[in-house]
Amino acid sequence: MNPLLIRYLLGCLLAFLGGHMINFGLVQWTQEVLQAPAWSGALLLVCFGLPILFGWHGGALCDRVNPLRVVRAGHGLVVLAALTLAFTAWVPWLRREALAFALLASLFAGLAWSYAAPARLAYLPKVASEGKLRSAAILFNVLTTVGFGGAPLLVGQVRQHFPWVAVFLVAVLLLLASLLCMVGLPAAHREPGQTGVGSIRQGWTYVRQTPIVLQLLIGSAIAHLLMGPIQVIMPRYLDTALHLEPGARGAFLGMAAPSLIVGGLIALSLKRLAHPGRALLAGVVVSALLCAFMASVTTLPLAVAVFIGACVLAGSAVAFLAASLQDVSAEVFRGRVMASYAITTQFFPALSGLLCGLLLAARGPITALAIYAVCVSAVAIVAALVMSTLRKYRRDVPMD
Repeated sequence: MNPLLIRYLLGCLLAFLGGHMINFGLVQWTQEVLQAPAWSGALLLVCFGLPILFGWHGGALCDRVNPLRVVRAGHGLVVLAALTLAFTAWVPWLRREALAFALLASLFAGLAWSYAAPARLAYLPKVASEGKLRSAAILFNVLTTVGFGGAPLLVGQVRQHFPWVAVFLVAVLLLLASLLCMVGLPAAHREPGQTGVGSIRQGWTYVRQTPIVLQLLIGSAIAHLLMGPIQVIMPRYLDTALHLEPGARGAFLGMAAPSLIVGGLIALSLKRLAHPGRALLAGVVVSALLCAFMASVTTLPLAVAVFIGACVLAGSAVAFLAASLQDVSAEVFRGRVMASYAITTQFFPALSGLLCGLLLAARGPITALAIYAVCVSAVAIVAALVMSTLRKYRRDVPMD
């Protein structure tokens, strides 16, 4: 593999781990220290909701300037978010002000994701040859899910032995290491041009007029609605239903990482299927149904099996989505398409986090998990029935 690609992917992995430590840490710290479960979902919505406002500009910017510069700036903003949370957790008299500082950290993180997320994807073709781009995109997405699954394990292990300030400082170290990995990477040159509203509208028009791109983005939105329960409901569910200690809860949620890796590797073989679009849709539907079934599980072995199954299917579906978007996107619109994809990976987990937080506060973890997962399952089934272009999608057949 290209050494530049290896270094870039390593930097992204470190950033994924550090960034998701902020997400998980913010949610768990708000619940544990501030006793505010509804606020935990609201802060997550701020963190991942800002891309719905700024992510479009981030994508347009990546089509006009070197995306690597945007990546580095975004990682710097996440460092600011981590330092803000570390300061808030360290100063003992910050109680009334704690939510305000947490909100500030969420704003920093939200702006960072708005620009860094599409930029990471837009820069990928610079360090991956055309023939290797699909495999590189799948590996990139596997690392994304490793960061998502590995972060709670890191949070749980650090929290088991140290106070919350250490959790956020570890995130800072990971993010600084990610910046070091990207020093000296080649610039991806772009043609200067419009990055404002007109360019953003052109991207929207392209997405609307390209059915396969539009339906892949819809599929991504539905798949990422399954992330909220893992971040918001599952920690309480593991405590209430399975009576696990903090370290054990972190280890349980950390199983998402290897499961998602397996799912990503399965996506590599989807190109051999006659209709990979159908396999993708089936993976999303069954993963949602498994999440709904978990609400009735009270034994640890069965919970482990169901959780792993749901993560494997979700990881396969999401990896396929990312790789397919790289395949079908026109180069001139790649940054804006990747911004649209990044928004689905950020806003919809955040929206689901808010909904899960409200359900958790109102109904408790077991009922909240059941209600939410059943609703997402219904949405996924309806989408699978109506998205005919995605059902017919094949890599070797152009889709208009």
